[in-house]
Amino acid sequence: MSDDPDLRAAEYVLGTLDAAQRAAFERDRASDPKLAAAQAFWEARLGPLAGAVPPVVPSAGLWAAIRDALPERWPAAAPATDLVPALRRWRRIALAAGALAAGLALVIALDGLHPDPPEARYLAVIDRGGDLPALVVGLDARTGIVQVRALAAEAPRERSLELWFVAQGASPRSLGLVADAPRTRLVLPAADRAALDGAMLAVTVEPPGGSPSGNPTGPVVYSGRLVRE
Repeated sequence: MSDDPDLRAAEYVLGTLDAAQRAAFERDRASDPKLAAAQAFWEARLGPLAGAVPPVVPSAGLWAAIRDALPERWPAAAPATDLVPALRRWRRIALAAGALAAGLALVIALDGLHPDPPEARYLAVIDRGGDLPALVVGLDARTGIVQVRALAAEAPRERSLELWFVAQGASPRSLGLVADAPRTRLVLPAADRAALDGAMLAVTVEPPGGSPSGNPTGPVVYSGRLVRE
């Protein structure tokens, strides 16, 4: 397991850690907000890829090939009393092979070698110039649904946080208020969905209930760029 917090979080989300390593990560996460934020980032980044990975049926000769490659682990004529240990060994091998296949599929998808799904998705990590991420935002370009996960966003007392979509060369368009709840669901109007590439998201401090004018009135406290997954 890596000592890099970001890489540890990625390994945890991918499921490549063993039981002891997962327990150690969860203990550290309880007292380390940055580790929790890194996990949330990788969950948001990798979660949509699961639906893009097609199921794979192993070929008929796969087990024979594995047996031939590992002759020392495959007794030529195992007596009946040895079947249970043998089955346990092969179950562990199968689980490891499955984890490896899943990891490779995710790497392929991350590298852009897997065909994009019809509904393009975008992601933004919204922070204050390198600080702990305040929000992680996922956006479905087909439906316009905006999923906001609050991590460390804080609104001043008796004020609201408002999320804005800022396309290149265009005026900010309000997406709505960032609620106190851990997750908020908003919608991007259809007219703005063609301008996602290169767009920014920004959060401003507004009066209770949001901007009274339809334009930002308070300071920008968090921002981040939308990137296509």
